[in-house]
Amino acid sequence: MNLVWVLVAVLALLAVAVGFFIRRQHSASSRVLIHDDTDYLDDTEYDDQWFGVSAQHEVGGEESSRSRFTIAGEVGRWLSEDVPLGGRKSPLPRDGLFVRRNNAFGTRAVLGIKDLIDEGVLIDQAQIRFDDFIASDPSGIPLPPPGHALAVSSGTCPAQTGLRANENTTHFVEIALRAGETGRSAAQSVPVNFVFVVDTSGSMAGGKIETVRTAIRELYAQLRDTDVLGVVAFDTTARTLLKATPKASLEQERLDAIVAALRADGGTDINLGVLYGIDELSRHARLDVVNCVYLFSDGEPTSGERDWIAIRRNIAAKARGELTLSCFGFGRDARMRELEALAGTTGGFCTLVTDPEDVRVTLAEDLARREHLAALNIQLQISLDPTVTAWHLYGHDLITDAPTRARVERDVAAARERAREEFGVESLPDLVTQDEGIRIFAPDLAHGETYWVVLEVRAPADADFGAATVQYVDVVAGENRRQELQLGADGTIAPETVFAHAVGLWTSEITFYALDDLYQNDRETANSRLSEHVETLRQAHAHTPAPQFRDDQVTFRKLMSLTANLGTVRAFSDSGDAVAVHALNAFGQSRSGFARNRFG
Repeated sequence: MNLVWVLVAVLALLAVAVGFFIRRQHSASSRVLIHDDTDYLDDTEYDDQWFGVSAQHEVGGEESSRSRFTIAGEVGRWLSEDVPLGGRKSPLPRDGLFVRRNNAFGTRAVLGIKDLIDEGVLIDQAQIRFDDFIASDPSGIPLPPPGHALAVSSGTCPAQTGLRANENTTHFVEIALRAGETGRSAAQSVPVNFVFVVDTSGSMAGGKIETVRTAIRELYAQLRDTDVLGVVAFDTTARTLLKATPKASLEQERLDAIVAALRADGGTDINLGVLYGIDELSRHARLDVVNCVYLFSDGEPTSGERDWIAIRRNIAAKARGELTLSCFGFGRDARMRELEALAGTTGGFCTLVTDPEDVRVTLAEDLARREHLAALNIQLQISLDPTVTAWHLYGHDLITDAPTRARVERDVAAARERAREEFGVESLPDLVTQDEGIRIFAPDLAHGETYWVVLEVRAPADADFGAATVQYVDVVAGENRRQELQLGADGTIAPETVFAHAVGLWTSEITFYALDDLYQNDRETANSRLSEHVETLRQAHAHTPAPQFRDDQVTFRKLMSLTANLGTVRAFSDSGDAVAVHALNAFGQSRSGFARNRFG
């Protein structure tokens, strides 16, 4: 019997050791992003809010989460196989379906990371965007010709040693989609069908619930008579405060009375609240309107269904690709990783609310964007020459599991249906559902927006890199467009611009991983990444003296200076007790390859 117990003890110790080793390996070298709607591979690693929090990633794990999420399971997930340090160890497949890492258009805060760092803020109580590092100035990208919604361009340039994310890379290949600047008229704009799902549990009392009241009132003021608004509240139960109603039938006084009656008390049944909201949205849901559910919450489910995986599964099953669920998280204790993953089930976004302005800006952009849609059902297929090998695709993840592929295919089908019902256009046969080439299902583009695809490849000198096909529904012209490009040295994007975009996207990814390190209290690795990339930017500036390379060096140095303050006392009370320390809060995930226009 004693021998049995000894063997049990030895096995237990061995299991602990193996688990520790795996965790260390995962933390040190895997930093992969898994985005979707199931569970995180290792939820215990991400207790901090992410935004890297796409699951830690804040959309990081973002939980829009932004760190790394894993939303594995039946609902689907996608996994980035890119290795943050040193590059991938094996090339990308020649044939595969890829999705942009954050397909919810990133965060909407007014300030970028450069602005915040210049002001001495280390992502502290402020949500940021990463446009600063993704070459958000599209001046090097041609504009579309008259009568066309998009310009489809390409370019290549050699990659220099030390100035590439993967050591095997010899060339950068870029494909860019740039929408024109002219938007649709008000008469052409698409109606919206919005339902607010409001957490009225006790922890939402005070400024949080008041922010929700203000948001609903302000949104109402911007709606047109044909737009629809509904309000569902939940704590331990769910109740419909305002049935989804066209604004023309909703008087201001009635709305004010409903909003003023919002009171915070009780538990938190997020599952029931959101399902109730989806049901209410169906009252006026149609394919030719924008159907959105907005969840406002700060807490953990304490009532009803409390398992986040089950909640996501329930909501994904009911949504069925027919609507977008977006989440607003309130307070430092908000489960941003989980809320981001929840939003990911429908391709929505997740916003950390630290100021009422965060809500106002986000809703205003969503509302304004409908008037500026340029192209939808955008699909790309890249067929590389047999002599060319792809090693890195910035900001995109390879879909490796059947559930996520099925979800993307549902999204494609929904885009086809929308083009048919809303614009009377029967889309061309799908590219992304085929089995050949690198396929990308891109987000809809509004006027003034640009979408980049930048590949790092290995190719012989003077290679013919291959060809790309881009097709989409031109909303302005009301017809299909299909363009085929030869990916060679004679592209319409200058080599200097291709180089600047590649390094800008790389800088964005380095920032993403460094902040991820900081969330795991690995300051040494974060500083190592940042300092190494400062040297890379110095070399890049010597190679091509672009102002962004010089400015990004300064930003990284300031970020390292701020990092040194993490964990130190920030303020004392009069009594001498420390009341605050420098700490990371939520941040936005890199949108690597998408510059969104900011309307209004």
